[in-house]
Amino acid sequence: MPGSSPASTTLARALAPRFVLLLLAVVVARVGRLAEHRLPDPVGDALGDVLAAALVAVLVLVVRPGMRPLTAGLTGFALCAAVELLRLTPLPGALAERWPALAPVLDPAFSATVLLWSAVGVAVGVAAGVALVRAVARRGRAGTINHT
Repeated sequence: MPGSSPASTTLARALAPRFVLLLLAVVVARVGRLAEHRLPDPVGDALGDVLAAALVAVLVLVVRPGMRPLTAGLTGFALCAAVELLRLTPLPGALAERWPALAPVLDPAFSATVLLWSAVGVAVGVAAGVALVRAVARRGRAGTINHT
C-alpha cells in the first residue's frame, strides 16, 4: 500500500479477518432468522438450529481468528451443548421470565436433536469461517509485493 505506514498495514492485516468474519456472522444470523420464521417446520426449525450453531462457531473465530479449526469447532459445540443442557434446569425459564428478550434463545424445552443439528452447524460455520480467513490471508499476501 503506497503511502501507508507499516503500523497501519499491520493493523489492517490484523483486523481484516475479524471484519470478514463479523460480516459472515451478520449474514448467518439473518439467514437463520429468516429460515426459522419463513420456512415450514420441521425444515425451518432444523435449519434455524444449524445456522444458530454456525453463528456460534463463526463468533468463536471472531474472538480467535487463528484458532485451529478443530479447536474452534469443539469450542463452538461445547457452547451450543452447554446452552442446550442448561434447558434441563429451571434456569432458562426463570431468566426468560425476568428478561423476555432472552426467551427465543433460552427456550426451556430440551431437545437431543438440537445437539445433532448443532454439530452440523458448527462444522459448517467453522468451514466457512476458516475458508474466509484463509482467503483474506492469501489476498493480503498477494497485495504485499515489494517494489523497491
